Amino acid sequence: MGKWSYLVQGSKYDRTIIPIFKASAGGRLIPLLKTLVSNVCVNNCLYCAFRRDRGTLRGRWDLEKLVRISYELWRKSIINGVFLSSSIDGDPDDVLMREVEVAERLRVMGFTGYIHLRIMPGSSFDNIFRAATVSDRIGVNIEAPEESQFDEICPDKGSFTNDILKRLEWCRVAYEYLDKSRRKLSEGYGLARSGLDTQMIVGLGENDLEIIVRTYELIRNYKVTRIYYSPFEPIPDTPLENHPYCPRTRETSLYQMFYLIRDYGFTIEDFKHIVSDEGFLPSGNIKEIYAEKRRDLFPVNINDAGYHELLKIPGIGPRTARKIISKRERNGEFRNAFDLASIIGFNNLRKAAKFLEFKEDLKYYNSS
Repeated sequence: MGKWSYLVQGSKYDRTIIPIFKASAGGRLIPLLKTLVSNVCVNNCLYCAFRRDRGTLRGRWDLEKLVRISYELWRKSIINGVFLSSSIDGDPDDVLMREVEVAERLRVMGFTGYIHLRIMPGSSFDNIFRAATVSDRIGVNIEAPEESQFDEICPDKGSFTNDILKRLEWCRVAYEYLDKSRRKLSEGYGLARSGLDTQMIVGLGENDLEIIVRTYELIRNYKVTRIYYSPFEPIPDTPLENHPYCPRTRETSLYQMFYLIRDYGFTIEDFKHIVSDEGFLPSGNIKEIYAEKRRDLFPVNINDAGYHELLKIPGIGPRTARKIISKRERNGEFRNAFDLASIIGFNNLRKAAKFLEFKEDLKYYNSS
């Protein structure tokens, strides 16, 4: 199923094409109006369709029209929210405040849907805080895992340390400051409640281990809750138009890696056991590949294993691990694999069983 669809709204003489993006969340597709407030840009990023030196149609949204269209589509349940970004067509604070103005006007009109705002590199802390207050998610695109790579592909976008990472740190500060308000107020929107995000372009010379190291830092130190790994696609009339596409299999492996770090407690050292000599992740189920490579860690006794030990076992996720621990506390030990089947099902049991040992297994081994 395609992620994008387009609506045409307005009269015969004022027709507006509206991009609808179906974002993935909790196993569902959530329709969002996703658009650039402006595609006029002063920067010359090597990969971008809207780089300054590329000939393309340019334009800016009339903010009043964008607010009206967004509100009407949300009121009719055509969209669940808006995702606003922008090219940088001048002062970064001016660019960000156009996004914030749209969001604030929507909230005043009674819009309680999802709002996602992209922070511009170099924005001030006050305006980042204002964006965090009115929206559900904010973030700054870091574009590359390493400063040298960023400087090469984004030659005039600013300092990786100061204009990107420092602004991402300010997003974290705003998110944590608003935590009390989120817990105190009953509204189910705004206050950056959905967390922080960023984006990397993948396939421009970096390897997966470099991305793994940066991902771990972003999750642990910057409290980023979502990273988008955008596989490079060459665009005509850009300096990288002849650079090869990034394979989609690599994108899939990177997303698995992200969730294993964020939700399963995997570390950089864990991934070093499975990356190639060139620093790339294998294709396939990353967690199963890791378990096969680390057979020295298994089998794990189902009745003694802690939460994070259980998470390393194929077929067991965070919810299942909590259920296993809860059942152990209530009902005592798991005697055999069939005791576990009622919690994880037979398909997952087939994946997990060879990495586990049960009470009856130990009896058998002790008597033989």
